[in-house]
Amino acid sequence: MKSSWHNWGSIEAVVNEPLGAFGWESSWLSVILMWLLLPINLLVGAIGGFVPFVYQGLSSVVMCSVQLGNPFYMMWIWWSYTFTLLTALVANSMSRLGLFLWERQAFGNGDYFWHGEGIWATTHPICNEILKSEQLRGPAFGAVTAPVPDLFPTKILIFLPNVGSDSEWKYIRSALHDTFLTHGAKAYQDRLVALREHVAQDWKNVTLQEMTKDVSRLQRLVAKSVFFMMLGVWIAEEEADVLTGWRTNASLFILPRLTQRFIFNYGINKVKKLRVDTVKIIEKYQLQDIFSRMNDFLPVKYRRDPVVRLCDEIMYVIGFAGIGGTSAMCETASAFMQVTTPKEFPASSVSFSRFDSAKKMIEAYKRKPFDYFKECCRIDPPVTSATSILKEDLAAVLGNSRHTFAAGTYRQYCLSLANRDPNVFKDPKVFDPTRAELDQALTWNGAFGTPGDDKTYPRLCPGRYLSLDVATTIFNVAVNREETVQLSPAQPAPAQPAPAKP
Repeated sequence: MKSSWHNWGSIEAVVNEPLGAFGWESSWLSVILMWLLLPINLLVGAIGGFVPFVYQGLSSVVMCSVQLGNPFYMMWIWWSYTFTLLTALVANSMSRLGLFLWERQAFGNGDYFWHGEGIWATTHPICNEILKSEQLRGPAFGAVTAPVPDLFPTKILIFLPNVGSDSEWKYIRSALHDTFLTHGAKAYQDRLVALREHVAQDWKNVTLQEMTKDVSRLQRLVAKSVFFMMLGVWIAEEEADVLTGWRTNASLFILPRLTQRFIFNYGINKVKKLRVDTVKIIEKYQLQDIFSRMNDFLPVKYRRDPVVRLCDEIMYVIGFAGIGGTSAMCETASAFMQVTTPKEFPASSVSFSRFDSAKKMIEAYKRKPFDYFKECCRIDPPVTSATSILKEDLAAVLGNSRHTFAAGTYRQYCLSLANRDPNVFKDPKVFDPTRAELDQALTWNGAFGTPGDDKTYPRLCPGRYLSLDVATTIFNVAVNREETVQLSPAQPAPAQPAPAKP
């Protein structure tokens, strides 16, 4: 083993470190009582998940509990509330977008609603201003304190605040970008050229129908492509199957510790294994030195000890956002291209009135691939929201009541709702990649495509070009194959469309 790996460490030790802080509502005592009172919890949850004013009432009690610090005597509200959210999610096609639309309506369709441990911003102007600002952050996901370090690493990039010029977030993001995501670098462009051949050889008979029919194979292809673009290795099929867990386990990442413990840590154990197996792939291909160099690039106070901790944090971001997010985008795009909707998406939330045939969809894609994907993600964003923390007190109306939320309260900015703000997007349900206001969509954590976007939006997704490049390469092969099989033998095959230039 190379000497620069001397402080590599054990990934098993990292994921099994002592748990971070959590409240009474997530204790094992709470879980036991939740099981003992299961019939009552199910009944209240079933009612609350269908009746908006009951849901609002339960949420208001949860909000009171949070503002009091989630004391022992109020942990009971979380039991029924957990089943209320589950019922509402099931009732809305298992779609997070559908759930958020319903919750906003339950709170009167205002600027905010309550979910979990925080308030959720719904309008484009509010979300836009949050995204332009320096954000306080912490280990929270979905406006709920995240299970760390078992489900999430404690200091992944999405948990780090970008406040001040010397923030840890700044150095980690810079190391991530410089190591993997320099779009104009020769190494990146060389890999992008090679990627096209890898994709064509990996799935020789791929068509749009096959992509929709065999979603697991599409996910494996995305996993291979992202790993290759970032780390230069075209991994084996079984390794890609491991990495698809970053997409297939999506429903487990959103569950708070109370729910995880209620299902006997089934989700946490699956994600822990995924983290371990992902790092094992890095070790198999002896790529540790990349992360050792990244660690050395950081100021001493931000270096990870052992280095495998940094590898775990970076691969979590690559897996969760890069592989999981790109897979979700490709699944939506392939379904939309056939004028249908993907699994877990409410069909009533999109209209194909302007592009009502596969032919029109393919033509729209070929005209501007990046715009096609942008509109797919505006309608069905892979990342629906993100958690920040109030830096000062905020007065807001929820339902018919005005509340003051103290600094330190979680505030979720809901991208999926902001991208449907009718005051910004004309006919927001209509799929239209030619819409003039397309670049105002906040899908990639900012208005990607507007002048100076990377300066205006400090947390703009660093992997946005990589995700679009991977998706465009895969779809170019599929679209080319789609058109080729439809031609008679006397007709020449169309040329493969070139990726759009950023």
